[in-house]
Amino acid sequence: MAWYNVGAMELSFFNKRKQNEVLAVLIDIGSASVGASLVKIEKDKAPHILANVREDISFQEVLSSARFLFAMNNALEKVLKEIQTSIGQIDLNLEHNKTVSNVFCTLSSPWFILKTRTLDIVREKEFDVTERAIEEFIDKDIEILKDEMKEILPPKDVRIIEKKILQIKLNGYEIKNPYKQKTARVEMSTAIGVSSVKVTKSIERKINNFFHVSSIHFGTFPVAAFSAIRDIFPIEKNFLFLDITGESTDVSLVENDLIIGTISFPLGKNFFIREISTRLNTIHEEAMTLFVMFLRGELHDEQSTQIAGTIADSEKEWLARFEKAIATIAQKGVLPHKIFFTTDSDVMTLFSGLIKKAKSELLADASFDPQYLDQLIVSKFVSFGAGVTRDPFIVVEALLAEKVLGQHI
Repeated sequence: MAWYNVGAMELSFFNKRKQNEVLAVLIDIGSASVGASLVKIEKDKAPHILANVREDISFQEVLSSARFLFAMNNALEKVLKEIQTSIGQIDLNLEHNKTVSNVFCTLSSPWFILKTRTLDIVREKEFDVTERAIEEFIDKDIEILKDEMKEILPPKDVRIIEKKILQIKLNGYEIKNPYKQKTARVEMSTAIGVSSVKVTKSIERKINNFFHVSSIHFGTFPVAAFSAIRDIFPIEKNFLFLDITGESTDVSLVENDLIIGTISFPLGKNFFIREISTRLNTIHEEAMTLFVMFLRGELHDEQSTQIAGTIADSEKEWLARFEKAIATIAQKGVLPHKIFFTTDSDVMTLFSGLIKKAKSELLADASFDPQYLDQLIVSKFVSFGAGVTRDPFIVVEALLAEKVLGQHI
């Protein structure tokens, strides 16, 4: 699969001068927690994670966008402060510049919308394929996309955080390097990441309080995970990817090495905790403890039976929404058996079992084959400093950061 960043938005992110190594901060913003990492990226070496920290976003009894954004920014401030402090406490082992030069911020639901687009440009006469021409085609399509999304996000609040070309065909043939060629027809598959101006500006303000960099690279977690899965499992060309966060589940369909579409539904780990809290009329901290103890098999029989009924009902609802989501996304392509997924490790077994239970007429009597992207898999592709926590979400993002920065070191 060809992989192109688009235009000045990407190019302005990097220093003009070549460097052998860079120090980057990676930020992972989800719906239940915020993670941050200090990473050294060197030419022809695996990313080296020097420090990791993760902070829970305060649990929202009732979801409110304003309170949720405030809680996320509080967690972000805490992890940034801890990463900044770590710089003075660990041996960076850098040859030259010992300051952070790049910041990557990856968003999970509900902080982004990912749209995959297919563009087909046909002209009567052949024209030169240039980076500028390709960017103009994409920018025109983005204006159409903004209008299509106006009921979800007002055009003035739309910020395009990611523009990736996944495939280019000239006159019907896929081309790895299309520039400086002539054609009468260009077909492109693109992934466009959208966020809110209000959200991204609030994140930038927090980051700039701790790290002074020329710009901050925003991206979406499904695109980062798609890139990592392709590198780790190169023979897998068709699969579903699920990112099951605290408040939602994102489902992405990959067919023939292309992201065909992404769909989300607002049920994640915290849905189970809220249901327990409501059924037992208890505060969320106690409900969370009971949920974790149930998953570990640590509750006595009566309590376990009581919690089991609530979880069984919640599982049915999550499963129904998942089956509806895959039925919708399957309209875009062929539904594969293989599913890669990420979630918190304590609920990995729960969701793996639910994925196996999922049914689809498109699979006949077959079942899905889930593969959890745990630290044992992804950590083979990075190295860690002494005592650094293995965070699979950060590792996935480090692999993409290496790919992007590797072109400039």
